[in-house]
Amino acid sequence: MQHPSASVRSAVTILIVIAAILIIVFEPLIVKGVMPKLIANQQARIEQFSASDDPELQLKAKLIGKTPEHVSWAYPLWMALGIFAGIVVLVIARDFYEGKMWARGLALLAFAMPAMGAAYMFVPWINFVHEGFPTVVIIALLGLVPYFTILLAEKADGAQKTINAIVFLFLGVQGAHSFTNGFASMRFQWMHPGRPAWPGNLWGTWLGTQVMWLGTICVILSILYLGMRKRSGWYLALIGGGTTMVANYYTHIVRGTTSDYILGGTFGLIIVVLMLIPAIRDRLYDETEPEAAPAGV
Repeated sequence: MQHPSASVRSAVTILIVIAAILIIVFEPLIVKGVMPKLIANQQARIEQFSASDDPELQLKAKLIGKTPEHVSWAYPLWMALGIFAGIVVLVIARDFYEGKMWARGLALLAFAMPAMGAAYMFVPWINFVHEGFPTVVIIALLGLVPYFTILLAEKADGAQKTINAIVFLFLGVQGAHSFTNGFASMRFQWMHPGRPAWPGNLWGTWLGTQVMWLGTICVILSILYLGMRKRSGWYLALIGGGTTMVANYYTHIVRGTTSDYILGGTFGLIIVVLMLIPAIRDRLYDETEPEAAPAGV
């Protein structure tokens, strides 16, 4: 990891340490402040739909009936990942300062956690609160600012910095978006009144959850390994992008009712295209393919 000067290296290290401390201290407080109103609004929406004479609204009440329970574990899950990531950054700060590539990759993955978690948290807030300032944005900024600072403060030419910013942006966006789409499909799977059978096109949620989350894991791990400039990170990004692309597009074809899966599929497609462009691929990792052994050896 190359920095133009010791002062820049020190400044970036101080920034990531401060960001990590703020995440550890404030993320649980922010989540604690958001959840009660969010869950109360969800419960009020469910009661409103259940009391309606409209059969369609009554069905919607059943489909979102356990949403408060799911949100009540998903929010703390992402909060825990953010706090854990903050502690990781504090532990590896000295190695990061010394320019070790494994510490660069781990720091990028760590700061992706609060950013992706906040992106997920923002969706229920829009759907059920949409008033006042969304404080989860603060969590996102505490992840995004150091994330892009690490990428842009390094000693590299403009093309390298641009490629790093674009690739790592789409990896983070897809990690958050595909988790959120998979979460929505999972809720639909388990709350549909026809379960445990798979009525109609409900089988499409297999793609939207199980397949989606496998691809999401690859996308998220690619941040770590591309952050270490490993060729394995390129493979993970290509596999994850392709898997989330297929899962999102296929789910939309089978049972898509919103543009969310089209958008997720397009993000996956963009990642695949970026990984396949030689001028971009060759700037993402330092390893080369080993030469094949001579015939007969």
